[in-house]
Amino acid sequence: MVLSSESLRETKLQKFPELAEKKLSESLDSDKLPQGSVLRYMLAQTKMISQIISYIWLYAESEPLAKQARKWFQNPTKDFDQIENPTFTDKLPSLAQLMSAKPQDETKYGKFLSKVFPDFKDKSNGFYQFPIFNKKDIHSGIVVFKTDAAIANGSIQDPTPNSPNVLTVVIAFPPCPKFSEATLTKEELSSWLKDRDSSNYTPSNSYIPSCSS
Repeated sequence: MVLSSESLRETKLQKFPELAEKKLSESLDSDKLPQGSVLRYMLAQTKMISQIISYIWLYAESEPLAKQARKWFQNPTKDFDQIENPTFTDKLPSLAQLMSAKPQDETKYGKFLSKVFPDFKDKSNGFYQFPIFNKKDIHSGIVVFKTDAAIANGSIQDPTPNSPNVLTVVIAFPPCPKFSEATLTKEELSSWLKDRDSSNYTPSNSYIPSCSS
């Protein structure tokens, strides 16, 4: 008698009930999104931007690049480079250039990213992929960036008749709260900045912005 593939599968499940139960449990675990999942990639973007803002909040008063980066987020449509005879890419807003940079780049955007993510200065890994947004999408104008100081959770806005074929990424960039046990401590912020758990996408303290979704 020749068993069908379905019969063979059922036989294996009966023979190895513990393994079958484990496989079923893993398949129902919503926290374990597969590599390459679009949702996983979007969640990674959210975490990376949130950690960038955490770095700015921690170091803008003492570190020159963090101070510059704060201006990029405060003025998301402005180019701060002021390069003579700039190329098209050079004319992009500084925030857009940050989102299309890699920690390996020999630009101030790359150098800033290498400070925020020093463990990925040489290469990306499965979760932390650079650039944060596709460079071609940014350069072609399909993706544009805005920031909002009045929100703690960002969003991605659909195209409108006034901006056809354009996705607008709205990044939450509220003022940093005064550090205290009642709001947010530097230790909590530093812990989130260093968090590399690929199944953890959201900061535990709600004062830390979740930046786009």
